[in-house]
Amino acid sequence: MAIGLFDISITLVYFLAILGIGYFSSKKIDSFDDYAVAGRKIPTALLFATMAATATGGGATIGRVAYAYHTGIVIFVITIGFVLNQVLTGLFIAPKMREMGNIYTVGDVMGYYYGRAGRFVTGIFTFIYSVSIFGVQLLAMGRILQTLTGFDLIPMTIIASAIVVIYTWAGGMWAVIYTDAVQFIVLAIGITLSAVLTYSQVGGGEALMTKLDAMHLSITAGWPTLKLFAFFLTFLLGEAIAPFYVQRYLTTEDPRSTKWGVTLFGVYYGFFTIIAIVIGLAGVVLLPGINPDLVMSTVVKEFLPVGVVGIVFGAMLAAIMSTGDSILNNTAVIFTRDIYNKFINKDADDQKLLKVSKLATIIVGVGGIIAAVTVPSVMDLMIYTYYLWAPSIIPPIVVALVWGKALERKVSPYAGVPSILSGMAVTFLWGPKVLGEPFGIPQLIAGILTNIVVFVTVQIITSNKEAKGLYEPEEIDQEEELVI
Repeated sequence: MAIGLFDISITLVYFLAILGIGYFSSKKIDSFDDYAVAGRKIPTALLFATMAATATGGGATIGRVAYAYHTGIVIFVITIGFVLNQVLTGLFIAPKMREMGNIYTVGDVMGYYYGRAGRFVTGIFTFIYSVSIFGVQLLAMGRILQTLTGFDLIPMTIIASAIVVIYTWAGGMWAVIYTDAVQFIVLAIGITLSAVLTYSQVGGGEALMTKLDAMHLSITAGWPTLKLFAFFLTFLLGEAIAPFYVQRYLTTEDPRSTKWGVTLFGVYYGFFTIIAIVIGLAGVVLLPGINPDLVMSTVVKEFLPVGVVGIVFGAMLAAIMSTGDSILNNTAVIFTRDIYNKFINKDADDQKLLKVSKLATIIVGVGGIIAAVTVPSVMDLMIYTYYLWAPSIIPPIVVALVWGKALERKVSPYAGVPSILSGMAVTFLWGPKVLGEPFGIPQLIAGILTNIVVFVTVQIITSNKEAKGLYEPEEIDQEEELVI
């Protein structure tokens, strides 16, 4: 069924509204602090909305639906790991980060515990990680616009990138927060409505279950236990303490707001995951044999009524744009804070940092396009980046934050960098394209175990050694009258 002018008009109006918010937000940007963390003035409700909008991007909408279509309800067993990581992060880790004071990035945290060496390695890796995840969002937006217009994927991906880059460049984190609030409302209504209508289209729950094969209804999909566990870990750790989430933890007025905003978001995400799975399973019945990445947009296009199509396409774009703008802003801040300001121009003033952040926003937008058109599958690109994040940054930063109170250093400054590099190297080498996952051990598990073993070994050897040079821990400026 062709998409009518009315539905296309609804989507275009949505685009214009988002650009208008970006323009309005640009009036609030007077400093790097405004651009990076919205002046640290965000309340709990707004943090919840921006977290929810950010997490339900291309991977969570198109990617989750595609995976449910391809493998069945096993995706719920796997992605419950993400719900668990966000609830635990909200309760135990995110508030400690906010309590640390004037920090902006994961690199700031790693610099405090593991010195300039820890900051440098983390800054480089989080920059590459964020560009890749940004590519996921652009690819997903390109897929939606391809379905909506009928044009080729690459030009649609470029158009999607241009829109996100323009309003993020103009308004920084203020634009990201405000657009996320709008996008969350549109998303919650549109995606839920899509699930309800597709569920009805296949005849309800009983009819859906009778039309699905055993594989789609299996909670393991016939996977070996180690493979299932590895995928669970991928979602448990793949976005845990991700740089674009950390930046949000730091936008609130106090640690208490961070704690409840993140925790409530984790609970909400479980509900969202169920919705995505319903759409994917309905797609198995309604659209047999289609490209899984096109299930979400095609279900909307073919089976929803006029007017609703425009709303749901707007919701899908809202989900992806909200994640894309978050990652884009965060990646620019990572470059400015962790690379430029710490290693290229230590004496840069606030206005210089603001200018560099805006320039980096444009450069990252181009990098995201390259990542998007290089790996043509939304889910493949997302999982590949998860595979490298979990075995590298997660163990040393979680241990540093959980072991003791905020700002209490119990880890050895020398333990972070070796564990990061070894975990990343083993993950890459152990994979199917090099060693072929010997002994049937998934590369993710091999990388995490290596990271932990190296960390513990170096921690024991150097626990009483005075840190010097690049490993001397950095200090953090503290805020006055911070409510704990």
